Amino acid sequence: MRELARGGSFHDVNDPERAIRELGTRPVSRARGLAIGFLLAAGWLRRDADGLSADLAAVARKNAQAMPTYHRVDDDLAGAAFNALGDLPGPDAMEELWALHYDVIRAVHSRTALVKAVKKAAARRDVSAHELAERTVPRHGLERDGTLTVGWIGRGALWWNASVDAVITLHATGQVTVDWADGEHLTRAAAPFRSPAGYKTPMRADSVDLVRRYAQDIGKVVAEERRRLGALAGEARTWLWADWVRYYRDHAVTGVVTREVAWEYRIPGDPEYRTLDPDGAVPAGNMPAGTEVRLRAGVGAAPALTRGEAPARTPG
Repeated sequence: MRELARGGSFHDVNDPERAIRELGTRPVSRARGLAIGFLLAAGWLRRDADGLSADLAAVARKNAQAMPTYHRVDDDLAGAAFNALGDLPGPDAMEELWALHYDVIRAVHSRTALVKAVKKAAARRDVSAHELAERTVPRHGLERDGTLTVGWIGRGALWWNASVDAVITLHATGQVTVDWADGEHLTRAAAPFRSPAGYKTPMRADSVDLVRRYAQDIGKVVAEERRRLGALAGEARTWLWADWVRYYRDHAVTGVVTREVAWEYRIPGDPEYRTLDPDGAVPAGNMPAGTEVRLRAGVGAAPALTRGEAPARTPG
């Protein structure tokens, strides 16, 4: 597994332009099938030793295009690595699965295997329903600034080769927009994200439809997260600081909704909760261990904004 993780794939193609030209060709390595067998067998080991889960995750990332550098996608290799992580015992394997679920984009075919592996592993570990829900909110490939750039290979997201140039943006208000580029001219569209007149040429039609659906999916997840956080307001739940930072404040989608609601935190030994500003919160490692976060009682998620409406200010 260590050797396989080092190479990452049986494809020697790390040039995206060459890979696009060679789409449809099969990898030449006769060892690929054996590697898939070893990946699946790794999940049957009785313990996660010597960084095995990290090696499996590295193979999965390289073959599911979940890295900042290009690697040619191989759904079978990625799927075998996902399944192995789902079968492998130990907390490290589960942590790798959570991270992969966040980083592997829905458009990758092997993600189906990843979702099944995560659910299987979570059920075996008795992960609660609310923990599963908050740990499996898709990122949709959004960068930290809330944008996703789409374009020809080399001009947009590595995993998306489109015949259009566009930028999908999730704004701090929760609104999603698409900027359609035609040369130097930009046209911004909100839901339902229609492209400018004459933009949807025969060559662009499929890509335009994909961009529109992707933007709509992001909007749906924002709405789902508003409902989920609104329901949590009456449950008196608390989160450890590091978990709240990871799954709420710093999440590409949930983070937007997190800033619409009121939070409180309490340091160990302090009997009182203090008002928490998500934008001014310190990094996860700079808070005392055991610091708790909770939603302020009686304050739920903000209602969805209508087009052109100004966002309400967060109480406190």
